[in-house]
Amino acid sequence: MDMFLFFSAETFDESSRPHIITFGDEPGAGKLRSPRGVAVSPDNKIWVADRSKARLQVYSMEGAYLYQFPQATGLGYPSKMPSDVSIDKDGNLWVLMLGYPASPDSVVQYSRDGLLKANFDLPDTVPRGMVRGMAVGLHNDHVYVTWSDGYSRGGVQAFTPDGTLLWGVVPRMKKPKFVAVDGKGDIFVSDYGTHFIYKYDEAGRYVMKFGGPGRSESPEGICVDSSGHIMVVDSVDLDNHRVVMYTGRGVYVRHIAFRAEHPTGVAVGPGGQLVVTNRNTITVFTGY
Repeated sequence: MDMFLFFSAETFDESSRPHIITFGDEPGAGKLRSPRGVAVSPDNKIWVADRSKARLQVYSMEGAYLYQFPQATGLGYPSKMPSDVSIDKDGNLWVLMLGYPASPDSVVQYSRDGLLKANFDLPDTVPRGMVRGMAVGLHNDHVYVTWSDGYSRGGVQAFTPDGTLLWGVVPRMKKPKFVAVDGKGDIFVSDYGTHFIYKYDEAGRYVMKFGGPGRSESPEGICVDSSGHIMVVDSVDLDNHRVVMYTGRGVYVRHIAFRAEHPTGVAVGPGGQLVVTNRNTITVFTGY
């Protein structure tokens, strides 16, 4: 795939362009068909939720396909599709499984050894075709999951690791997709329907919204980097896309624009790498 990259002019020049790696479309077990959520572990492994697989796909930061996870048992729901993945403070993998239309959506927790540690069904199921996101808070292990009716209302819910519902926000979003949590426990949700990113505190209280038309035209994947910056995938049109950086207070910092096929998920590696899932590939920027 041809990839064209440029940075916002006020911050970068030609000499600052990072190296770019694109992979995942090679024939074989590592071939991707419909990747969505992505997470990066402290040992620089990339964990991808591909909706065409019953397991996570695992790659090195250099683009080598490593293995499927778990390698033996799968994720316990062969009829459901993984939509998002998050890693908690102990290194466990949390995976959001979509069960539409026949069964409820579920969340599962696995150790890095592939042992099932927890699982629970969600109280609602999103319409077919809707992307749903999940994130785990690093300081409290609360599980945050977005939901949408696919039309005009949606929100985010917080669960304990055993599936107890803690709270759900009063819907003010239309089509929330992905969710991220910073080190202070603040929650950030990308809303494709209103073009804004919504911020809530740890108790689910609304704090603010930022982005909007002109900044985040079609926000999807979202994550928080080690400096507290909010990184948001923005599919501004069919060919040219970008990852937009904001401060934790919602102030626009800069953006990285590139050409790809429908970027969706985003994660940041421990070495400052930016990882983006596209329609059938993964793109890694060695710096941003």
